[in-house]
Amino acid sequence: MIAQLLERLNSLNPMSEELADKIISVTKTIDYPAGTYILKEGQTCTRACMIGKGLARSYYINDDKEITSRFMDEGFIITSWISYYTQKPGNEFIQAVEDCTLLCIDHADIQQVYKEFPEFNIIGRKQTEYAFYQAELRTQMLRKHTAEERYKFFIEQQPSLLQRVSLKHIATYLGMNEETLSRVRSRFHKKHSL
Repeated sequence: MIAQLLERLNSLNPMSEELADKIISVTKTIDYPAGTYILKEGQTCTRACMIGKGLARSYYINDDKEITSRFMDEGFIITSWISYYTQKPGNEFIQAVEDCTLLCIDHADIQQVYKEFPEFNIIGRKQTEYAFYQAELRTQMLRKHTAEERYKFFIEQQPSLLQRVSLKHIATYLGMNEETLSRVRSRFHKKHSL
């Protein structure tokens, strides 16, 4: 599975053999059974991971309700960005939806790799830009689009997740309740099956 991580990082910027060897030496493979927490509210995120296998979701608690903020599947680099950046406890949960195998690098090791290999800074910058791009897409989706447009965006961007994620979690991700999502899905599929 380390080959998947190297391929992902190389896609952001070609790595030297020395950098690839360093990445291999500091990467740990960790398995999380479905339902277990990768990170909980109040914990500090001390590593960045790529999902080699499985699916996870990130969520917050607001008024005693879970609000899904991200779904992360194979190839996705995951971390709790605010906690990771500040190295302080965060308010985000990251939970394995399916059995997950993660390839993880500790924050301290990443900082050291940045110092030793300036080329890795390009990879870090491009990954961060991509994370901000995804966050902005989600923000615009929630603020500028109707419920049906949000559902259409979701199935166009992440069609495989419809079979892997509960409707309850999809609803909170799209900023609606389950009843609204059910109506939206019904209208959308009637309209697009004609």
